[in-house]
Amino acid sequence: MSIIDKLAFSFLSELHSDDVKETFESLSNMLEALENKDDPDPVELEITYISYQLIEKLNLLTDLLKKYVTENDILLGDKIQSLRYRTITLFE
Repeated sequence: MSIIDKLAFSFLSELHSDDVKETFESLSNMLEALENKDDPDPVELEITYISYQLIEKLNLLTDLLKKYVTENDILLGDKIQSLRYRTITLFE
């Protein structure tokens, strides 16, 4: 496994950590408040726009990294972990 493989796998693992989930919950709450604001300032509109771009880009990056690590056969640990949490079946 190359260093890039390890870093990609590490990033994906950390992206699904509780700390990051809390960060995105905070971002989601902020976006909801901004979207419900009657007369947002230009900077608030920009924050909303950039935040949605960030979320979209992170989703694209995550999908590409999952494909990358799968193609390089380093997701065995992830499959075992998924089995443990019953998110996939043994024969997937």
